[in-house]
Amino acid sequence: MTQRRTTSHPEWATKHRRSGTELRLIRGNYYLYEYKTVYDKEKKKPKKISGKLIGTISEENGLVESEKRKLERTKKQTDFSNIFCKEYGMSFIITTNFSQYLNTLKASFGNIWALIAAIAYCRFVYKCPLKNIPFCLAQSFLPQMLGIDVFNEKTASAVLKEIGSMKSQQLSYMHAFINKGEHILIDATGVFSNSQQISLAKKGYSHNMNFDKHFNLMYIYSADSKMPVYYRLLPGNIREVKAFSNCLREANLSQAIIITDKGFYSKKNIELLEAEKLKYIIPLKRDNALINYQELTDNTFKQSNSYFEHEGRVIWHGEYVVDKKQSLFLYLDELLRLKEETDYIKRISTLPESYSIDGYHQKRNVFGTIALLTNLKKHEAIDVYQSYKSRMSIEVMFDGMKNVLDADHTYMQDEQTLQGWMFVNHIALQWYQHLYLDLKKRGLLKKYSVNDYIHILCEIKKIKINDNWYFNETTSYTKKLVNKVGLNLE
Repeated sequence: MTQRRTTSHPEWATKHRRSGTELRLIRGNYYLYEYKTVYDKEKKKPKKISGKLIGTISEENGLVESEKRKLERTKKQTDFSNIFCKEYGMSFIITTNFSQYLNTLKASFGNIWALIAAIAYCRFVYKCPLKNIPFCLAQSFLPQMLGIDVFNEKTASAVLKEIGSMKSQQLSYMHAFINKGEHILIDATGVFSNSQQISLAKKGYSHNMNFDKHFNLMYIYSADSKMPVYYRLLPGNIREVKAFSNCLREANLSQAIIITDKGFYSKKNIELLEAEKLKYIIPLKRDNALINYQELTDNTFKQSNSYFEHEGRVIWHGEYVVDKKQSLFLYLDELLRLKEETDYIKRISTLPESYSIDGYHQKRNVFGTIALLTNLKKHEAIDVYQSYKSRMSIEVMFDGMKNVLDADHTYMQDEQTLQGWMFVNHIALQWYQHLYLDLKKRGLLKKYSVNDYIHILCEIKKIKINDNWYFNETTSYTKKLVNKVGLNLE
């Protein structure tokens, strides 16, 4: 019988040995390792498998845990199931910069105001449909800021239906943003719907010759604040001019100017506007018989020295009386004229079937002109021009609604839910315009769109570790935008 050879270790080393560990003496130094015993099926006997290093042992310092072991132990003690990363940047913007809208919601809708704001957030930030609202809220810090729990699709649908039945509360909210003074009532945009349950969805004319079922969305836009302040849904087969008066009455507006696009003018529409005693500014197509280009042909248009500056450009103008009720203002923008002339001449060689030198000479006197028909009295040419140009801001607003919010179609099957859905989109559209105006004021629109702004701010997140929230790492690009817009996220 062979006697097993044993190694004698000092007591200061062996006292650190526990079950599942072994001492190793390597080049005069003691180390403590893990090990385990497994059954070897081939040899049919147990065998030992060495494991990871636990640490070094010395008489002076005892067991000193290895750095790797220490890191692993720290990880085990951290509850990673309690770590969350949530969107924070846009949630912060909504609860601070948009406090005016939130306070008005609270005053108008009482205890459901926060739920409305949360749904509007999902539309504004993520353009998400109703079914994705719970997921978007779960990834956001906003519910905690608003003091609500994340709710499911069924709750969101119920909230929208409730909003849709609260017409007086909707009007209360919208009236809060309507100030005394001059406002602009604009024509409608179509929102398509194939629902058989929506009575507003009717087949009707649209400017792009699409006759699918739709309803019309009409907006009043404040010329002073440059914000959307009121909207109304109209059946798709109702032309806008028939609804102007009722919109003004419902919005409690005594002064308003209706500004249309060039396709609106007709004798019948003018008669309807006059019958309702509505003020209007209507751009005319350049071939309209009401426009007299004789002074431009004779090169005498500028002899009256009538001009003003608009956004750094010189605008020449003349006023012509059409009848007792109407005046026509004709404007000439030389920079626009030069651009249009150059563009036409270039097309003579590229599109000879549509453009010619004879055509150029026929049109040369109308290049750079804008003709505006109005029944406004005691309004200067510059006022009429600037009011018309404000329509550009309105068109930007509608582009935001259709492109950024994806709101040019709807799949709602219930009319009350649709009414609630459109109200939420109205709030999101106000938020969109708020950011647009802020970027414009800071001179940042050339570099950042509203969509860019939203995307970058969503990159600012907070991470939860062991019940504490910390800012997650952000890129220098994000920090740069935060500094430019003057945000203090702490």
